[in-house]
Amino acid sequence: MSAVVAPEDIVLIEDHSRPIETFVLSLPVGCLHDPPGKEGLAYLTGQMLLRGAGSRDHAAFVDEIDFLGSSLSVGTSRERTSVSGDALTRNLDAIEGLVADLLGAPHFDPAELDKLRRQTIAELAQVQDNDSALGHRFFARALFGEHPYGRPLKGTEESLARIGIDDVRAFFAERFVTQGAIVGVAGDIGRERLDAFLAATLGRLPQRAAEVPTVPACAVQEGYRLVLVDKPERSQTQVFIGHVTLDANHEDFFPLLVAQTIFGGTFTARISHEIREKRGWSYGAYSYLSADRHLGTFTIRFYPATGDTVPAIVLADQMFSELVRDGISESEVDFAKSYLSNSHCFAIDTPERLLSERLSAKLNGRPDDFVESFVARVNAVTREAANAAVRRHLRPDAQVAAVVATAAELKPALEAWERVTSLETVDYKSQP
Repeated sequence: MSAVVAPEDIVLIEDHSRPIETFVLSLPVGCLHDPPGKEGLAYLTGQMLLRGAGSRDHAAFVDEIDFLGSSLSVGTSRERTSVSGDALTRNLDAIEGLVADLLGAPHFDPAELDKLRRQTIAELAQVQDNDSALGHRFFARALFGEHPYGRPLKGTEESLARIGIDDVRAFFAERFVTQGAIVGVAGDIGRERLDAFLAATLGRLPQRAAEVPTVPACAVQEGYRLVLVDKPERSQTQVFIGHVTLDANHEDFFPLLVAQTIFGGTFTARISHEIREKRGWSYGAYSYLSADRHLGTFTIRFYPATGDTVPAIVLADQMFSELVRDGISESEVDFAKSYLSNSHCFAIDTPERLLSERLSAKLNGRPDDFVESFVARVNAVTREAANAAVRRHLRPDAQVAAVVATAAELKPALEAWERVTSLETVDYKSQP
C-alpha cells in the first residue's frame, strides 16, 4: 500500500510487454482555486514547476528530460493540476528524481515568472488569430457567465499582471497537497515499484487535505441568447450553440448520449446529413455531450460560409426543436448503440488509452467498472429512455450561441429572426 495515496485512488495497469511507463499524478488544485482578480495563478504555478528545480535551472531541467528520451509536463484544469510523463524502464529512477525535485524543490525564479507571464499573454493574444478557439472562448463565457466555470484558465492580461512570485510561492505552499491526489500509471511497473515512486515524488508534498472548491448549480436562462463576435474580412464563420445540461453521473447520461449520437455524433447523424451532406453548407456539422462530476454541456457545432450561416443556424434550431418534440426512432437507437459499442474498443486498445479512460472515470466520480461496463450500459438504453432524457435535459427554449463573423454581414438577418431574444455584438479583440 502506498504511504501517500490511498489504494482506491490509484489506477494501475500493468503491461510488461514493453519497457516503458506512463504516469499521471493528479493533484486537487486548479483554476477554481484562483483568488478573485488573480485568475491564472494555478496555471502559472503549475508551469513554474518545470522552470527550474533541485540542482537544475530551466534549461538544464529540459535538457535532462530530452537526454532521457522522456516526456514530462504539467497541465491545469478547473479542479486539478496533473504532472504527467513517460519513461523507459531503465530511466524510471532518473525521471523519479526529476519529479521529486519538481514537487519538492521548485526554484520559483522571479525572472522565469516574468518570461512565463509574457509567454502566456502572447498565447492569449494568439487566440485572436484562431477563429475556432476564439469562438470557443466567447461561447464558454456566454454559457457560464459569472459561474466559476466561466473563469479563464490562463487568466487575462490584467489578472496575470497582478500575479507576483510571492503569490506563486504562497499558492504552491498552501494548495499543493497529497490528500485528494489521484494517480494513474500504465506499463512495465508493479505495485511495489509504484509505491516507491509515489513515496519519492508525492511524498515531497504536505500530507494534508485540500480545500474543495464550491461549485454551485449553473443557472439556465430561457430564450435564445446570441453573441456575435465581430472580426473583419471573414468569408467563413464559426458557430457554437448549446446549453448547460446533466452531470457525468446522472442516471440519464447514457440515454442522452445515445440520443446525442443520433442527432450529431457521427458523419451520418441528422445534423451532419442535413447541413453537410444534403446542403453542403459546412464541411463539418456535429454535436457533442461533455460532462464532469458537477455539470455538462450539450453543444452544436458547424462552420459555414458567411452566406450560409443564418440559414444553417435557423435549420439547426428547427432540427433541435424537432428532436425534443418528436423524439428518435427505434432504428436510430439501434444504430447509435451499435456505433458506440463498436467504437469503444478503440478508446481502450492500448494500456495508455485504457489508463486515460479509467483515470477520467475516477476523476469524475464514476463507478470503478465504468469503462468495462460502458458497452453494457449503452446497450441497456431503450428508445423510451432516450426520448425521456431528451425531453428532460435538452432545452430549445434556453440556448446560447456564439458566432465569429464579420458582424455587418449577419446582424440584420439575425436581428430579424424571431427566435433571438438577446443579440450582443462584441469585438473579437475584447476579453470575454
